[in-house]
Amino acid sequence: MPWKNGGGITREIMRCPANSSLDDFEWRISVATVSTAGQFSIFPGIDRSLALTEGGKLLISQGARRVTLTPATPVFEFAGEEQIGSSLLAGPVTDFNVMTRRQLHTHKLNRFAFTGTLCTPRLGHTSLVYIVKGSPHILLPTSRVVQLAPGDAVLLTASDQQLTLHAMEAEIMVTNIFGVSA
Repeated sequence: MPWKNGGGITREIMRCPANSSLDDFEWRISVATVSTAGQFSIFPGIDRSLALTEGGKLLISQGARRVTLTPATPVFEFAGEEQIGSSLLAGPVTDFNVMTRRQLHTHKLNRFAFTGTLCTPRLGHTSLVYIVKGSPHILLPTSRVVQLAPGDAVLLTASDQQLTLHAMEAEIMVTNIFGVSA
C-alpha cells in the first residue's frame, strides 16, 4: 500500500483493528523499502519504532539530531508527529516499522540474532515475531514442525504460550504490544 505521504510503498503485516484506516488504527506493523530520500509520514498521537533489516545506511534527521541506521544498529524510537527526514547513504534499505496509538497502547521492539534455540520474550497482550533472516522452525503443541522463512510472521495473543524457535542461524524482530491502563 502507498505510504500516508505518498513517498513510497509499504507492506503491511498487521493492523488492529483489521478494518481500521491509517487515521484510526490502534497499532500497526509493516515493512517498507526506502529507495529515495524524503520526509517520514506524520502520524499524530502515534509512537513509532523503526529498525533496518536490509540494505546499507539510512541517515535520520530529527531536528538538529542526526542518527545513522544500519541493519546492525539499535531500534530507533520517535513520536509520529515529529518532522523526521531521511537520506540514503548506501543504496535502498528495508525497514521494519511498529506504530501504536499512544492513548491506547505502548510497544517494545527487539531484534534477536541467534543460533540454536530461542524462546521469544512474551511480555505484551499481543506479540508478533517476524523472520528477517534464516529459516527457523517451531514445534507446535501437536508435535507438528512448522518451517518459517524470511518475511513470515507469527502472531501470539494473550492465550498463547511463548514461541520457541530452532535454527542453525536466524535473525528475528519481536514486537510486544501492551494496553495502556486507564
